[in-house]
Amino acid sequence: MNHQDPEQKSSSEKETPPVLLTPAEAAKRKGVSRAAIYAAIAEERLPHVRVLGRLGVREEDLPAWTPVQYGARPGRKGGRPEGIPMSEEARARISETQKRQWAQKKQSKAD
Repeated sequence: MNHQDPEQKSSSEKETPPVLLTPAEAAKRKGVSRAAIYAAIAEERLPHVRVLGRLGVREEDLPAWTPVQYGARPGRKGGRPEGIPMSEEARARISETQKRQWAQKKQSKAD
């Protein structure tokens, strides 16, 4: 009789190791920058593993992670989505040089 130890699995029953992606590969799949992936890892919003000193993101963890939208990360400046008007308070803090540059950029888009 050929009895197997119940804790030993046959080669066909062994679990396959998880697929690890580099931060660059993960960024490409999610359509974000590598910096966004590294920031998510640093802020512990994206699970990761280290293998021989290199970061890896498990392929199975990537679909559940959603990138943070503009300005949502604490301590970081965020951009304002196009089409949302700037508040009067924010407009008052803008330098005259920035105002001229934005006016020129807006004019060049209109042409």
